[in-house]
Amino acid sequence: MSDDATVVGWTEHAQRGRYDLAAQTYRLQTGDDPAMENALEGLSDVLAALREKAYPRARQAFERIDERPEGLDWEALESDLEGLTEAAGALDRREADAAREHLARVAGSVYPAETATLLGTLAVYEGESAAARERFEQALELDPNHYRALTNLGNIKLEEGDVDGAIDSYERAIRLNDGFANAHHNLGVALRRKGQLGRSVQALKRAQREASRREAEQARSRLRSGNSGSRSAGRGRALRWILWLGIAFALYWIVSNR
Repeated sequence: MSDDATVVGWTEHAQRGRYDLAAQTYRLQTGDDPAMENALEGLSDVLAALREKAYPRARQAFERIDERPEGLDWEALESDLEGLTEAAGALDRREADAAREHLARVAGSVYPAETATLLGTLAVYEGESAAARERFEQALELDPNHYRALTNLGNIKLEEGDVDGAIDSYERAIRLNDGFANAHHNLGVALRRKGQLGRSVQALKRAQREASRREAEQARSRLRSGNSGSRSAGRGRALRWILWLGIAFALYWIVSNR
């Protein structure tokens, strides 16, 4: 078979930070140690959460890995996850220097695609669009399924005036994760620039629905864990308001330009 998951050994996939492929390959090629198989499945869940920037869920997935067999650097897996979590929080607060320090801690990270994505975000905040593009492209080379990096790359294209390229990136991101609200929202913005107003409004409304759905899922998760998570709830409400404002602006623009 020519599929990458069967050509490359599971350890190589793990070294590249592709724990989803490592888990798949382990089942196909080896599968003789249930503890290792479960550990790789757990790390695959961590990777899925990182793509979504769902760091609390990534931490929960990591902590659910009860047995941690030899063959994986568990100390690095835990410390790098913590470093990325701190870096993402600093970026959310627009604390560029703090984010840079945290990202320096995870140089050579065992989560390389997510690290490259955060470095790209840092470059965006510092006005270095060429460096940001390079980082997002690097993330996608490491993990072609990293839909958040793909969405961020679309943002760079949109800022550069490549509206068609941005739309292509957003649509590809949505194919990877149909529930990713940011990709739907940004697609709506790009479609508005193309003059496709009906599709734009549809995309913005879909973004709002997905943001609301995710907020509801997070609330249920907090209830199950017994944690009120007020800070996460506040971020979720803020995102929902931003999306609503985007829809309202689009509708106002359509009406005022008829």
